[in-house]
Amino acid sequence: MKKYKDKFDKLANAPVRGLIFSLSVPTIITMLVSAVYNMADSFFVGRIDTTSVASIGIVFSVMTLLQAIGFFLGNGSGILLSTYLGEGKKDVAHVYANVSFFTAFISGLIMAVAGLFFSDRLAFLLGATPSTIDAASGYLKYILLGSPFILCSFVLNNQLRYQGSAVYSMAGIMSGSLLNIVIDPLFIFKFNLGVQGAAIATVISQFVGFIILLSGTYRGDNLRITIKKLKPSGKIFLNIAKNGLPSLARQGVQTVATITLNYACAKYGDAVIAGMSVFNRVMFLGFAVVIGIGQGYQPVCSFNNGAKNYKRVYDGYKFTATITTFIITALSVIGFIFAPELISIFRDDKDVIEVGAKALRAECLALPLIGFSTSSNMLMQSLKISGKATVLALARQGIFYVPLMLLLPRFLNITGITYVQPIADVLSFVLTILLVTPKVKELRKYRK
Repeated sequence: MKKYKDKFDKLANAPVRGLIFSLSVPTIITMLVSAVYNMADSFFVGRIDTTSVASIGIVFSVMTLLQAIGFFLGNGSGILLSTYLGEGKKDVAHVYANVSFFTAFISGLIMAVAGLFFSDRLAFLLGATPSTIDAASGYLKYILLGSPFILCSFVLNNQLRYQGSAVYSMAGIMSGSLLNIVIDPLFIFKFNLGVQGAAIATVISQFVGFIILLSGTYRGDNLRITIKKLKPSGKIFLNIAKNGLPSLARQGVQTVATITLNYACAKYGDAVIAGMSVFNRVMFLGFAVVIGIGQGYQPVCSFNNGAKNYKRVYDGYKFTATITTFIITALSVIGFIFAPELISIFRDDKDVIEVGAKALRAECLALPLIGFSTSSNMLMQSLKISGKATVLALARQGIFYVPLMLLLPRFLNITGITYVQPIADVLSFVLTILLVTPKVKELRKYRK
């Protein structure tokens, strides 16, 4: 096996397929463990009652908002880190890493104050009903109190990944996620804290993961997090925002989509809210593999784009789109066949299972399109084509999802709710073909 002098030499010269696989394995493991961690609260809270499951489904929109801000700053700076490292400008990359990190921490402090004093009002705005408001606001308060560490964990995770240090990223995310799975039942049942116990367990786990991720920045030749390198400027913030906008759009619009879903489901009762909440958690498990492979490709794309090695950019994209499509198609078949069994793992309630399984089977019909759409979006973002990348990021759960969620239930009631996501995925796929094809044709010139 050929030896490379450092990780940057490997990004520039290692065989593309093997390189993407080597970077993808830690990110896939990270995403899968994160998916299990995201589902842990639903699993254990599901042992309480349906209303409790519905309450954490309502607050799930805040978790997606935190992820949106974290990925906005993490991907926005990470793309620049990788590009500048490819250009040999490590000092510039160092500044971007620290500006993004400390911006996330300050943003988290503001959100923590909001959670401490306004959790009831915020829960109501998120779609809490009279039956879920107490549990939802209690869960929300503790999640927001932990937001400084949650946001910084997302930033560090992405920055380490873009530097080619996916193993350190994996260590931090996995440790927090596994800890959460272990202590969730302790706080929920042993300490008799119910839904609030689940939130406290989540915050403790995120803090531990944050410490490990932060220590990873001081290993090897990774960029250090230090106040001495904090040199903010309007130009730096603008560049981070420009490159992070697709991530903010992709994750942020999911927050809007979840709130829209909550309001659409509210009139049909807690069982429908819970069923769609569990459906979203199960879907996240399937997406974990696709996103993990795509994230393994992103540092390869950004680094080689900075080094002007466009053949590697194209070869990596073609491989990523192909392998993700194959994997998600296989998972969709499994999901379609075992939909009721998958939903029942989280809540053994026939009404919850009926709604969740119907939504899952409908979505499985459109899932094979997700591999191409996700890979293409990551290509455009990593190449800093932020306009098209942002539109594509908004498409699936914004441009198409929100209007459909406002429209279809009016005519098809609960059935309309379950059809929204697959229809939005088909429309997003068509839009992706239209926007990405010209760039792919341009890159194809460099394949020889």
